[in-house]
This record gives sequence, C-alpha cells and structure tokens, in this order.
Amino acid sequence: MRLFLDFIPVLVWAILAVVLVIVMLLASWVLRPHVLQNSEKTSTYECGEEPIGPARVSYPYNYIVYSILFLVVDVMGAFLWLFSVSALRLDKMVVWQVLFFALFIMAGIMFAVKILPQTFLSGEETLKLYREAKTKHETKEVHH
Repeated sequence: MRLFLDFIPVLVWAILAVVLVIVMLLASWVLRPHVLQNSEKTSTYECGEEPIGPARVSYPYNYIVYSILFLVVDVMGAFLWLFSVSALRLDKMVVWQVLFFALFIMAGIMFAVKILPQTFLSGEETLKLYREAKTKHETKEVHH
C-alpha cells in the first residue's frame, strides 16, 4: 500500500501528459484551415521551380551518423555528470567501470569518425540520382 501511495504523483503526471497531448492534437485539428487537398497542394515543391525527378531520393546518411555520434557523446556526458555528483564516485570499482564505459564509447566514436569518410556515405549516390533525373527531365522537355 505504501508503494502505491508513493507512486500517485507519477501517475498524476502521466495522466496530465496524456491529457495535454490529446488537447494539443484536438486544438491543432480544430484551429487548422480545412482546405480541400488537390494535386497542386500535394505536389512536390522546389522553391517555386518545376520539380525535377522524384521527391524521394537517396539521402546522404553521413548527416544521420554525425547526429547519432553527437547523441552518444551527449548521453555519455550526462552519465559522467551524474556520476560526478553521486556518492558512488568514492567506490573504486565504480570508478573503474565508468572509466571502462567512457573508453569503450570513445573507441567506438573514434572508429566511426575514422571509417566514416571511407564509406558509401559521401552523398555521391544522391548526386548521381539527381543528375539522372535532371537529364531525363531535360530530354523530356526537348521532345515536347
């Protein structure tokens, strides 16, 4: 019973979070302009220009890898900060475990940074697909 009483504030916050999400979704649906969707509205938009090629092309994934690396470093920093302010930092075994954790993560990051430029993530595939689509579009215009 005592455990349930200690859990009530967490339950209240969880209910409030769900209610807030539902209210925000309903408000956005009510307040948005209700416009009929036509082919003009749903077509690909490229800064006022006529679209060239498909909208879905291969994306250079190195940007995603860099963001994942940033996230890993950020989480590692949060763990190290939490460790630095905790009472566990006085235990030698915990210090060695944290040191191993940090070295393991840093080794993975160094490997990713070293191997990243050598992989298929250079974006050349995206440029190739774009150039092919552009030449098809230009030859189609010439024949018309």
